[in-house]
Amino acid sequence: MSAAIEIKPALEDDAVRLAEIGAETFTATFGRLYSRENLNTFLAKSHTPDVYRKFIADPGFGVWLAEAPDGETLGYVVAGPCGLPVPDLPPNSGEVLRIYLKEGAKGSGVGARLLTTALDFLRARYAHVYLSVYAENKVAQRFYARFGFVKIHDYFYMVGDHADPEWIMELKT
Repeated sequence: MSAAIEIKPALEDDAVRLAEIGAETFTATFGRLYSRENLNTFLAKSHTPDVYRKFIADPGFGVWLAEAPDGETLGYVVAGPCGLPVPDLPPNSGEVLRIYLKEGAKGSGVGARLLTTALDFLRARYAHVYLSVYAENKVAQRFYARFGFVKIHDYFYMVGDHADPEWIMELKT
């Protein structure tokens, strides 16, 4: 499946589908953890076309889509300056902000291609690279570890008024 999938830079016209896929995949993966109110508050803040338009328009960020031959978007990744609460954050630090895949694309190699694309972008611009992952998402943690990320810090990420335990991972290779 992965070889036929195109990884391409997102354009402003892609903002609506990025918001839709972001909301869909976040809800499918984590929605059960939150009240409807907290989930809706989070989605309205983090997964709107305007949020993605800002990422796409800002040259400090990279946004890529994974697209099937039939045009279906299977996932995406966003990379840019680090906004995580990294203790003693060094200057010139970047972050993999989001990497989301539709359920059918997981385990196909598409996620690895998206992450590799983001890491190439980040390594060319930043001396340090970080990401955040849900503390109970063992599958994602193993995936990131395969690329050289190691856990360096625990913190809480707010989804509405719900505090999620998260790990900050740093790229060490």
